[in-house]
Amino acid sequence: MFEPDVGAVLTPHGCRKPANRRKTSAFTLIELMIVVAIIGVLAAIAIPGFVQYVRRSKTSEAGANLKALYTGAAAYYEQERWGQGVVLGAAAATTHCVVDAAAATYTASEQKNSVDFAAASPSYVALNFTISDPVYYEYHIVTEGGGCGSAPNMLDVYTFRAIGDLDGDGMQSTFEVAVGSSAGNQLFRSAGIFGLDELE
Repeated sequence: MFEPDVGAVLTPHGCRKPANRRKTSAFTLIELMIVVAIIGVLAAIAIPGFVQYVRRSKTSEAGANLKALYTGAAAYYEQERWGQGVVLGAAAATTHCVVDAAAATYTASEQKNSVDFAAASPSYVALNFTISDPVYYEYHIVTEGGGCGSAPNMLDVYTFRAIGDLDGDGMQSTFEVAVGSSAGNQLFRSAGIFGLDELE
């Protein structure tokens, strides 16, 4: 006995054509859960590494600015300075000058600070350290005292220090460049930059 195909379609010639039964496919719940788990594992691995990378890129600011302070100090040390007025006899220029100590007038945080170094201390100006870009770090000039006629073979002429708090948790990172005078009474710096808790 003939049973009609309820899903059949009638063709223009009056013949019956079986309807196309589409097979739909979809992700199962288990497959979706596996994908989510994989994404979670990848994120757990990648996010801390990315955070460390971002922090390390910010520390490059400290190194560049400490080198700039040293370059300015070396130039200032060699400049000749003359007294005001006329001097009878053989006047001599004063050299080997050191600026006074200077401390940051702001507090380092996870946000950049816009700093007017020229207004903060004349020592920054003397070393030509007047950067206009906002900074993450505090910059300090540590010295025994300013003045001219510094002696050779001194190991503690300056310490240039950068102090930061890149994540705002109160724990600080420190970078330092130590500066001394050679036997020829020229400034020289430590071979590298000392770092303490660099990424906090």
